[in-house]
Amino acid sequence: MKIALINNLYPPYIIGGNEILAHDVVEELRRRGHILHVIVGKGRDLPADGYTHGVLDLDLDRKNETFLGEKRPTPIDIFNWHLFNRKSYKTTKQLLQFIKPDLVIVWNLYMASMAPLVAASKLRIPTVIHVCDKWLLYSLKDLEPLLRPSTLWQRLATCLLRETLQKALYRMVDLSYIISISHFIRDKYTALGFPEDAFRVIHLGIPTDLFAPVPKSPKGKINFLYVGGLWEGKGPQVAIRALGHLVHQSGMTNVHLDCYGEGTENFKRYLQGIIKQQGVGEYVSFHGFVERDKIVKAYQTHDILVFPSIWDEPFAAVPIEAMSCGMAIIATTAGGTPEAIEDEVTGLLVPPNDPVELAAAMKRLAMDGELRSRLGRTAAAVARKRFDFATYVDKLEECYEQVIHRSKQRGGIP
Repeated sequence: MKIALINNLYPPYIIGGNEILAHDVVEELRRRGHILHVIVGKGRDLPADGYTHGVLDLDLDRKNETFLGEKRPTPIDIFNWHLFNRKSYKTTKQLLQFIKPDLVIVWNLYMASMAPLVAASKLRIPTVIHVCDKWLLYSLKDLEPLLRPSTLWQRLATCLLRETLQKALYRMVDLSYIISISHFIRDKYTALGFPEDAFRVIHLGIPTDLFAPVPKSPKGKINFLYVGGLWEGKGPQVAIRALGHLVHQSGMTNVHLDCYGEGTENFKRYLQGIIKQQGVGEYVSFHGFVERDKIVKAYQTHDILVFPSIWDEPFAAVPIEAMSCGMAIIATTAGGTPEAIEDEVTGLLVPPNDPVELAAAMKRLAMDGELRSRLGRTAAAVARKRFDFATYVDKLEECYEQVIHRSKQRGGIP
């Protein structure tokens, strides 16, 4: 197959696991003999390999301003980022006409508008849409949960866009085949009118041979681990407050929390303020963004993963990676996470945004080594059975071939 995968970002430009997963899928499909072209935003550090095309009207070198909220969007920004960007439409259409792919995969167009998807639909190229979060929902159905308009005119403008342009865009794009990362995300879409028969749920996969469990040596200190972006939705502030409760209310001083991930300077200052307020400066360390091999080592050498998301987590890779490494896991019930972690079997589940409940679970696992071991062993076995990366790509490959075959039968390929 010759495939054009369209994404907003692509490594080395990374916000979270979604970009890493897209890259891993691309590389695996190439290893299987398929030709992959990647269409993304513009960035100086994109690979100059002839197959990575930075043509979307999105400056990846300023990703913090765009994706992490450092820039206050203007009405024009909102239109170009979330609805329709004329420049991206033109460049995507021209590139697709040049490449002539058998299939277009639209992975994520958050902040890249619906223009690339409209271009693929107008050219009648078979298209598979991946929804790993709510990006398509926001752009085609309702921007209000994303923009949170506060004034009357802002609410009226959002309503006007929903009833006019968004309805028009919904009719223009090909929504016949959508791969959802979880049942939770699928249900969010179908509840707002997306066709149920278009969806297939495929949970993500990870290279379980890379994320391998190793025996843990008994030691006096319990090392907690946080892996993820440093922003409010991921809940690192909740983990720090829970740590404060653990240290000062429960009297556990043989603990430490290591945080791996990046965020804006404003949010990092906010976290430092919470650390000072909680009096846990000596119990928390930040390591920033690190390469995958260091993350693997962190999973293998720490005792307990804390995954404290408070937003509607679609279905994250971090808990799966930690499961594969045999870690004991504490995660929240937010979003699709319970589809991966079974409470008291492969981890402990707690309510989101509740530092007291999180602290209680942290204390329980810290004091019960037998429970940690049992949860870790079971998690590692389940990860290998349910979330192996090669099996995941097998399923994707089957879907892609099915869409191409169906389109040929209907005369859909120009």
